[in-house]
Amino acid sequence: MLIALAMLTTPGALQSKAIRLEAEDGQLVGTTVAKARLGFSGSGYVTGFTKDGDKVLLTLNAEAGIYEATIRYSAPLGQKGYGLGVNGTKTSGMFAATPDNFATTSAGKVELVGGVNTVEIDKGWGYFDVDYIELVPAKIDRSLKKPPLSLADPRATENTRGVFRSLISTYGTKTLSGQYNDEDTNYIEKTAQQTPAIFAADFMDYSPSRVAFHPAPKDLTENAIQHGKQEQLVSMSWHWNAPTDLIDKMLKDSTGKDLDAKWYKGFYTYATKFDLAAAIDDPTSANYKLLLRDIDAIADQLQKFSDANLPVLWRPLHEAEGGWFWWGAKGPQPFVKLWRLMFHELSVVRRLHNLIWVFTVGNDPKWYPGDAYVDLLGVDAYPSDHSDALSSTWDSLKRQYDGKKLLAITEFGGIPDIPRMRRFGVEWAYFVSWPGQTQPPGTSKQDLNRIYRDAGVKNRPSK
Repeated sequence: MLIALAMLTTPGALQSKAIRLEAEDGQLVGTTVAKARLGFSGSGYVTGFTKDGDKVLLTLNAEAGIYEATIRYSAPLGQKGYGLGVNGTKTSGMFAATPDNFATTSAGKVELVGGVNTVEIDKGWGYFDVDYIELVPAKIDRSLKKPPLSLADPRATENTRGVFRSLISTYGTKTLSGQYNDEDTNYIEKTAQQTPAIFAADFMDYSPSRVAFHPAPKDLTENAIQHGKQEQLVSMSWHWNAPTDLIDKMLKDSTGKDLDAKWYKGFYTYATKFDLAAAIDDPTSANYKLLLRDIDAIADQLQKFSDANLPVLWRPLHEAEGGWFWWGAKGPQPFVKLWRLMFHELSVVRRLHNLIWVFTVGNDPKWYPGDAYVDLLGVDAYPSDHSDALSSTWDSLKRQYDGKKLLAITEFGGIPDIPRMRRFGVEWAYFVSWPGQTQPPGTSKQDLNRIYRDAGVKNRPSK
């Protein structure tokens, strides 16, 4: 069935105006049409998104182009995730909770081809209703305000300021490539004859509560420094094992399945009883002093970069808003205090002036440590479809931070489709791929070569 906006008089005509697709007119898979909730558009709405595979599939004629997608929905049982597919390309989003009525939400930008297109809304988390989806030709805003050249650390080294200036100068025209670990980096070099502009690693195994069980790495920091000396920009993260109170045993989850909470999982909230809120509010406490001890241990590693005059994209305390890591488990206030404490200890006490502070952003501004403590904002994204343009995420962040901070992809499950993102007006400063998903079946050799060789991607200069 071809669905067309009611204002059209020629059945099946191509569209350049808004297209409204009533969900009840589509092909229903595991779902049903309902009329019980008042206020719906058309002849009803679609409900019954409860099982994997439940969806509604719609077909339409359209002109080729980028469209803004809006979904009218109801989610009376609370916030729910959903899946959106357009011509086989998958994206995902969140429905905010609603009372017993309908609301609309932006689903970001989608790309339609000239002629017949398919649109489907999938179960996601389930337990929501869909009234309609509307597609409006998008105006691609390619304007991008450059942030200030100054770093949060007023005493940043000239080399660090130079790297930051370079990131700003290419922002909006080039996206730097990046990759965690040597294995994937070597694979990219062999397959595409290109070296990522950024090499990323993690200080996880230097956490003192991990060193108590297993010796710290002998050369992880030194290896990253060698990459820096070979003209790659280094990005360092820290999966911080809680300073103390590790559970260190197997548990059962809510469904009765085994849950590994051994010492090596100590950065997860479920694997520790460490109370950040209590520790951070009492500078005289033993646990506060353990926070300082741990930060100092990582400062010893960062000092090696400073001694080598190498700037670092420093990305600590990531994904706090999710709550799955202990540094976010007690809410935004303790987290912000911890971020600012770390900034003080590293930049002021230890005088590490080679750090570019990268904050992994969520949706709630209450988690933001403040402009004076952040240089760059990053998102961690693991879309089911690597070609997801992340347009809704980009648009939301751009509205909040355009002209204030650079925006980057600090983790990505695979290699983001930078050429496609640019068609959507999405212009990240850089991306860093998470290990293990750069090679097939995560990413095809064809896509790797296409993206790494694209004119809009900046790799390490050839030697």
